[in-house]
Amino acid sequence: MALSLALALALGCDRHKAEPKIPTPPADSDVKRPVSLRPESLPYLAIREIRPETHAGTISAPARVEFRAQAISSVGTVVAGRIGKVLVQIGDRVKAGTPLAVLASGEAAQIRSDYSRAAAELARAQDQLRRQLEMQRTGVGLEIERVAAETQAKQAQTELERSRDLVKLLGDGNAAEVVVRAPMDSVVLKTHVATGAAVGSGSPLFDLGEPSAAWVVADVFEKDLLLVEKGAKAVIELASSPEPIVGHVVGESAAIETELRRASVFIEPDNRQIALRPGMFARVVIEASAPEQIVVPTAAVLIKDGRETVVYVETAANRFEARPVQVGQSREGMVPILRGLSAGERVVVGGALLLDGEASLLL
Repeated sequence: MALSLALALALGCDRHKAEPKIPTPPADSDVKRPVSLRPESLPYLAIREIRPETHAGTISAPARVEFRAQAISSVGTVVAGRIGKVLVQIGDRVKAGTPLAVLASGEAAQIRSDYSRAAAELARAQDQLRRQLEMQRTGVGLEIERVAAETQAKQAQTELERSRDLVKLLGDGNAAEVVVRAPMDSVVLKTHVATGAAVGSGSPLFDLGEPSAAWVVADVFEKDLLLVEKGAKAVIELASSPEPIVGHVVGESAAIETELRRASVFIEPDNRQIALRPGMFARVVIEASAPEQIVVPTAAVLIKDGRETVVYVETAANRFEARPVQVGQSREGMVPILRGLSAGERVVVGGALLLDGEASLLL
């Protein structure tokens, strides 16, 4: 009997060793499994077949009003002198030819005196030339004296023209007085002098800006520059204007500001009669352009484990699969899908959290 019991135990152990173990998947398996919902929950899902489309959107950026570079003029004096009177202030609007300042200049007095002397010298040289020509005509003049008179007359003419050009640069005025005038219709942006100040030749006295040549300069982030095209519509909001101003993009700067990673985008109002004052702060909304691409509502994109972005794709009736995707920058409730989806697939664009309660929405 003891032998039978031992034999039975040995056979039982052999059978236990012969049975293979079936592995069970770990609880945190990464295998993607299709998801289904109860039929009564399906009406809460919004499903859409996706197609490539152009989603323009808008770009909002802070801005300021500035003069164009070519619309700013520095007005100075061509002679040294002392300011006798400043006739304008910063912010004054002036017409072309408006007096800006008056200065006294010994150099100007000398230039005008030289011009008067050159005119008198030319008159004398021309009289001498006429006498020599008359003497030669009557047979009593010498050729060498005629040639000398012609040379002197030409030199006097050259000197007079040089002096006349200098007097023209001085403008109007008498003797030592020089009147500095505005070269164009403009606004006085800056004054560099005061009454009684001594100034040198070529010194800047005033900075003037042409009012009609002001534009709006927007600071646009580097990542948004590819979406800005020349001619794009822009809406300008100014604190001083109750109504927004419509304009368009006319260009952008070639360089990027290093620290803030922004570039300047230049916007011109469609109505050039609108008064823009340089220094005004503004906000602009630019219509952005974008290539044709797949876009979905942000509600379609879920974030899993705090980092992975997925959308749910309908693979069959009431069968949904989580699909990892790479997304771009969201705009106005829409997000471009850069990788992971193909045109024609049906995507859950509303109610996706019903399929994955542990995920969170991409906001």
